Amino acid sequence: MNEDKNFEKRNALNAERAQLTSNLAAPTSPIGDWKIAKIQEARMMGEADPYDVVELANQRRSARIRINEIDIELRKLDGTEPTPAELLALAKGKKDGDITAFDNSANVNSFIIGGLPMWLGWELRARLESSLEAIEAAGGTEMTKGFGGIDYTFSVDQWHAMINAVENYAGQCQKVTEGHRAAVNALTTIADVEAYDYTVGYPPKINFDTYFG
Repeated sequence: MNEDKNFEKRNALNAERAQLTSNLAAPTSPIGDWKIAKIQEARMMGEADPYDVVELANQRRSARIRINEIDIELRKLDGTEPTPAELLALAKGKKDGDITAFDNSANVNSFIIGGLPMWLGWELRARLESSLEAIEAAGGTEMTKGFGGIDYTFSVDQWHAMINAVENYAGQCQKVTEGHRAAVNALTTIADVEAYDYTVGYPPKINFDTYFG
């Protein structure tokens, strides 16, 4: 019975590993190598990144972490216990995944407008800038956009200021997140890795209800 369970578990793990490996390479995968190539191509042409490189890197990192976890689980099924160094690396990988999840959550990615939490991701910020350029080219001075069923109308200058503020905030948060990753990577014991607090150090959230005075 145990052999049957191990057989099923091994097959499931191998299938998951194969899928993750495929996701990293497949030309249709949202985290595939092709997106890296597109980003490199755009930069060579002096163009803006076509995808959010930070989010993409985080998603690819998470996939690799899970692959490493699966490799250890497969070895344990074969009767090979992981070494202390491998266990430490596994703990760091899990903590790195926790850091990524926190970084992508509303705990970090949010600001206040109209008394409500909201967020403008990288792609949405880029689309808003394109809309503003079109309005300015046509001689417009205001833009109205709907978010969460609520319309927001601001001057073009205010929209630019808001987008720049969010961009700067996101950049500051990215530095904090990468600092947490580096700090965890430098730790030498599993206990220290598990106890590490990655929720501190982030800048205060922007409140656009008071931002323009």
